Amino acid sequence: MQTNDLKLGLTRAQHLWIAGAIWTLVGTGLLTMGLVFWFHFPYLGFLDRTHLLGGFAAVTVGSIKGKLILDRTANRVIDRVETLDEPNPFKSIFQMFGAKTIALIFAMMGIGIVLRLAGVSFEVRGLIYIAVGTALVWSCRRYWISSFQPPVAADE
Repeated sequence: MQTNDLKLGLTRAQHLWIAGAIWTLVGTGLLTMGLVFWFHFPYLGFLDRTHLLGGFAAVTVGSIKGKLILDRTANRVIDRVETLDEPNPFKSIFQMFGAKTIALIFAMMGIGIVLRLAGVSFEVRGLIYIAVGTALVWSCRRYWISSFQPPVAADE
């Protein structure tokens, strides 16, 4: 009798590429929109000291958030990828992120919607977008690095 060793579903690297791509695209998009809102790009209307310091502060806050919060989230997702065996790609992506990460994503989206509906100025939203975009771009590197490393053995 012949056995079929065909494994259905996404590979470990594919899961990590998907996660890395999502975080990279969303982070880059938010960072770009934040720069447009804060500095009024492409017109370079506000490159004075106040705007440069504000932008630097937002990047600093985003880097700290990325290091302290989103790096841990990414590490948790990477660890979860090691144990996935769901053949359905859509289910496995939701399992990969888990409830906490999905809740964090929806909370950040909700905050963005509330800020927009509340009429918060473009400048304030720009600073927030710069910070969140920086955090996502900073932490997406965890997915990309892990996607090119060999899987962690289960007995370690």
